[in-house]
Amino acid sequence: MVRLGVGAYKERFLENWDYCVAHFDVLELQDFIMPDNLENPVLIKEYRGMLEGFSGEVTIHGPYLNLVPTSIDRRVKEVAEFRYLQGVAAATKLGAKKMVIHSFYDRTSGYAGYDDFWLEENMKFWSGFLEKIRGSGVTVLLENCHDQQPETFARLLSGLGSPYFGSCLDLGHCNCLSPFKPVEWVGKVKGYYFHVTDNDGVNDSHYPPGMGNIDFGEIARELARFSDIYLIGEARSGFEIQFHHLSELLSMIASERIRLQRNPNVPIKG
Repeated sequence: MVRLGVGAYKERFLENWDYCVAHFDVLELQDFIMPDNLENPVLIKEYRGMLEGFSGEVTIHGPYLNLVPTSIDRRVKEVAEFRYLQGVAAATKLGAKKMVIHSFYDRTSGYAGYDDFWLEENMKFWSGFLEKIRGSGVTVLLENCHDQQPETFARLLSGLGSPYFGSCLDLGHCNCLSPFKPVEWVGKVKGYYFHVTDNDGVNDSHYPPGMGNIDFGEIARELARFSDIYLIGEARSGFEIQFHHLSELLSMIASERIRLQRNPNVPIKG
């Protein structure tokens, strides 16, 4: 199944909330990126009222600003954990089963063994964190940002081996912040939850898909092998435009699935 969704702050949603509720399968509430919103019960109450009658799925984008779960300073790690736990609490109150969090990858480290350090420290941090949210029903989806190696990202997921820890692959970030093409990230990391924007390969411009230089044809060919997909728009354009472009991508995936059905020896990925 392919689900189409969109992520935005409440102020943007309110520009055309009725359209979003009527057309999208998933609404990713992104206000909880901001630390102050994690301590704002009024926002939770407002969203719960707005979401009455919405039959789709709610997810949230959790905090990441200034948070370093791989820090050598345990106090800094404690702040990251504290904010992430607040994010899980917000997700629970809103009935959201998934929380997206940016990976912290220090692209400026200049340390030859940094990827190994990143992997080891993330394994430690998230193993402990998942124990603390056991029973919450919330899955953490780690989003690539400045991450360079899809292989390292994939090793973290396989190393943790938890159904409550997965990936949110941001195709725009793959295109302009990593030396590897978006389709290579998809092939290595797999997953099911994708932030879908386009850009020129230099700036994270948040164009709708098809308006930059990402090859969505090859991405559709890869995604056609997956059984379950969330396509979450994050473009800076209007919701109608985003829905249109996501629907085009969905059609491309559907066409590729038909092609694959003619070749039953090609496996479908979970």
